[in-house]
Amino acid sequence: MAKNERHDSDQLNRGPSSGSGKKEKEVKAAKDRYRRSGSGSSGDKRKGLRIFVGTVNLSQAIPDEESLAAFLPHRGKVAYVLNSDVKSSAVVDGVSKRDFNKVDKHGKIEVIVLGFQECLPHPVSTGLSSAFGGLFNKNKIASADVRAGNTATAELDDMISAHIGEDYTLMMERLHSDMLMHVYVRKDLASSSSITDTHVQSAGVGGSKGFSIASTLNVDGTKLSFICMQLKDKVAVPVKASTITAAKKANLDQKNATAEEFLNVAGNPSVSSHHVFVFGDLNYLISPPSNTRGVKNTKEEEQFIARNMLHTKQWSAISACDELVNAMKKNDAFSAFSTPFCKFLPTYKVQRAAGIKYDYTNMPSYTDRILWRSNQEGKRQVEAIVYEPISQFSCSDHKPMRGLFFLPKNRKLHFDEENQPQSIMIAFTHLKAKKLRPKEDVMHSDINPYLQLVCGAKCVKLSKSSKNRTETQFTTDRPTWPTTSFRYKVDLTSSKRNGDEIERALLHIKCMNEGIRGTSEIGTAVLDLAYIISKSVSKKEWEQKEAETYFYLGGRQTGKLYYNIKVRWGD
Repeated sequence: MAKNERHDSDQLNRGPSSGSGKKEKEVKAAKDRYRRSGSGSSGDKRKGLRIFVGTVNLSQAIPDEESLAAFLPHRGKVAYVLNSDVKSSAVVDGVSKRDFNKVDKHGKIEVIVLGFQECLPHPVSTGLSSAFGGLFNKNKIASADVRAGNTATAELDDMISAHIGEDYTLMMERLHSDMLMHVYVRKDLASSSSITDTHVQSAGVGGSKGFSIASTLNVDGTKLSFICMQLKDKVAVPVKASTITAAKKANLDQKNATAEEFLNVAGNPSVSSHHVFVFGDLNYLISPPSNTRGVKNTKEEEQFIARNMLHTKQWSAISACDELVNAMKKNDAFSAFSTPFCKFLPTYKVQRAAGIKYDYTNMPSYTDRILWRSNQEGKRQVEAIVYEPISQFSCSDHKPMRGLFFLPKNRKLHFDEENQPQSIMIAFTHLKAKKLRPKEDVMHSDINPYLQLVCGAKCVKLSKSSKNRTETQFTTDRPTWPTTSFRYKVDLTSSKRNGDEIERALLHIKCMNEGIRGTSEIGTAVLDLAYIISKSVSKKEWEQKEAETYFYLGGRQTGKLYYNIKVRWGD
């Protein structure tokens, strides 16, 4: 891209230069290409969905036009996020120059999802905690149109729509307390897209522990779940060093527990959708280790450490002190997800001005984050391309985070209807599990697991000689079922009709616990049916021994599943 098309706030505010007829022709040509192809891809560029996810805590202020223009892709144009002047710190680690250049920079982004926290001057009361089942929730706006809630959100809604432009359909908008979420789809994809589920949650009395909005978007059969969260500290951190550790640990444990609660929302999108994004003000802090004397740092010492690390750009040292990174490594929260390495200045707490300036009254931290997870295997996984804060955003004490993700086009299984058999048989044998961790903190003597296989695809049916669950193994976190097998039959009699369903089907192996408090879920392992079948296409038979995958619940690993799998074409 030419230098006069730089991706900076001035260019974004102006939009395309009106003095260049050549640019106008290029924009028109790009628009024509995406409308003809439906995918927005051209030439030898990779085909797939380009997904923009943005999040910002507005700190109870409506953004000005300049700030919003710097944050949002102008008219949805990919070139405002991907261009030759993207900072190296914004390109995600592991993305090669070839990968970067293979993503089509012409046309318009297919899916745009935005999350705003603290977007109201005076938050709407949400009543009691979601632990009460929402029976006493007073937030009428949670299930109403955004414009019915507050003039501030109506103003923000108009501003966003103006920047996004007329080539997008607003599929979902939801206000919950002072959190707002929008899902846009490019108009040429809107007819094959739908919102299948939307849920709101509050944790703690009046949302004192946080809020979330979860929505599932179906784009041409691919399920994309988006979960916007704000996690809050409830315990005030004292000034005395002797009690800082306990207060910080209490807050961290609470955030981890709230995140798990939000990820266990009805429908469990973490495992039921093909791809999942979590974003928002997760409020995980940078927490430096104790000093050389083994004594916890005072606030003054932490401020000195912060100034030194940021001034010298010690990104790895900062990451080692990141509560979220450590929680993921320790399997305390979000271990089922991925998030890019941060090689830029923290987004909080900053002065309300362009650029990034800290007053150091709070430890600068990466509180605003975007995470993702793919339940499909092989080459059909979400790829993070760009991940960056927007320093030009001037009206909040947080800087927004935005990411551009690429999802390769769904692979097609080619069936030969004349010569193929009527079905495919899939068998799971030699089942066993290890290191099971039920949600409840129980002794091994109360872990009584069994496995259950579930698939919602109509073309996948349980074999008549098979059961859909194992026997219960008692008092063990390392159960084995050497003689039990799951056998499923995939119907190919109408492969033209069932092809798309097969390509998008997910198999779920649930690990359940028959404890003294009743039956509860330990975790779910997700298997991609199309990926399994693709392994056997050339030979019509495929087998793998000692395959393994993880059980997940609430975004955490809760155990490991081992199995043998055999695929055979024909009854």
